[in-house]
Amino acid sequence: MTSSSAHLVERVRELVAGGALADERVDALVLRGRLSSADAQTAWLGFADDVPSPFTSVQVYNPALGGDLLTGDVFDSAREIVITLGKPAAEGCAFFIFQSSIPQYLTRRTVLAQVAASDFNPAQAFRTRGLNVAPWNLELPAGPPEALPDAINPSRYVRDFVPDREVATDLNPWILVAAPAASSAAYQAWEAVAARRLLGGLVSRVWLEDGQVWLQAAATPPIYRIKADDHALPGARPQLTEAASWVFLSGTDIEARHLLFSGELARASRPQQDLATTLAQALEAAKAAYEAHVQSSSRETLKALADLRKTVIDETQKVAQRAQDLAATLWRDLAVSAAPFILKILGDATKTPGVLVSSLFYFAAAAFIGLSFVLQWRINASFFESQASSRRSWMQSLYSYISVREREEIAEAPIEQAMKNYRETRGVLLVVYALLIAALVAFGVHTLNDVTPSPSKPTATGETIPAQIQAPPSKPPP
Repeated sequence: MTSSSAHLVERVRELVAGGALADERVDALVLRGRLSSADAQTAWLGFADDVPSPFTSVQVYNPALGGDLLTGDVFDSAREIVITLGKPAAEGCAFFIFQSSIPQYLTRRTVLAQVAASDFNPAQAFRTRGLNVAPWNLELPAGPPEALPDAINPSRYVRDFVPDREVATDLNPWILVAAPAASSAAYQAWEAVAARRLLGGLVSRVWLEDGQVWLQAAATPPIYRIKADDHALPGARPQLTEAASWVFLSGTDIEARHLLFSGELARASRPQQDLATTLAQALEAAKAAYEAHVQSSSRETLKALADLRKTVIDETQKVAQRAQDLAATLWRDLAVSAAPFILKILGDATKTPGVLVSSLFYFAAAAFIGLSFVLQWRINASFFESQASSRRSWMQSLYSYISVREREEIAEAPIEQAMKNYRETRGVLLVVYALLIAALVAFGVHTLNDVTPSPSKPTATGETIPAQIQAPPSKPPP
């Protein structure tokens, strides 16, 4: 720490050692007492005029006068003053001059990720999944906290009837990762709070009765309950950490493990048996019960997987069948569109004059296959959308049992491949249909425009008679 900040901290400790009362919070330290000498008064007034880093403010207040103590005021050993020291604010960090202030801070419902104290030594530092308690180096600026793991929230599994809520919303600060080399008052306070928070997250119910918070585990029956501030809790903190790690950090089926452990905790309780032993027996029994639960449900899981694979195969076949149906519809429409050509050929063969009728057949065929293709497209799109919605519904119920890779292999990849084939087929058919419709319309227009007069022969009077109705030539006389 810098010389000025070190001098300030020394003056703070000197004032407290002289009997001053200290009220330390996250944002400020308030000292109430008497200064020991004129030098001490001069030093504090100097801090107020030039606040040493990293502190933000220093106020020396004279309650008797209702104002700040000023330079030049005569020293009075009987004068009581109030000194307010503003502490730095950093994201995710809480700073303390006295580690004796940390226990009260830890009782808050939520705590910041880093806690630093100026009277902490490196051997007393410790770290949890969501909390780092270390010495406060005033010479270095506070760095950003490390990325924290996802919150472990047990409140959804525990019925909390305490008005200000007993169950913590995150157990990460209470699961120890690195223990301190030397114990301290802050670590002992942390152990007591951690044990209470962990057990509160492992039981089935908490409630307030006559000012006392009770933690209860029930197996309907038996029922086991313990006071939240029971003196046996800190000693069982290692067993509580092991149990909480198994329940909340061993996989996705947290609710089942929580229910099993809570029930086994109630069953393992015995008169005159210490809490650590009860917790160890409950955890062992819960693990065995969970293994039995997994084995008993494995057959159901396998059956569900078989049903899933069968459903995926059926869905894939339906998608492929739709593409085949669309191709088959093209050939059916092709046969319909060929009818005008056949009629034209037959009409020419029997010399039936039906120009308007033939052209109408062309236009009707073009309209028919165009409408057919559009309807098939819409029907298929509606079918695929309903199938996708259905797949989402039955896949949601199996997410807990099937990995992402397996879902990709047996469900998503085959469906995507079939849909890709369908889209490719639909694109080709769209081009073919467009060409076919264009050909039909062109033939219809050509038929209407291609009307040529029949040849005629002149008569003796100069009139012409159509060749079709001229008399046949007479035979020459024999």
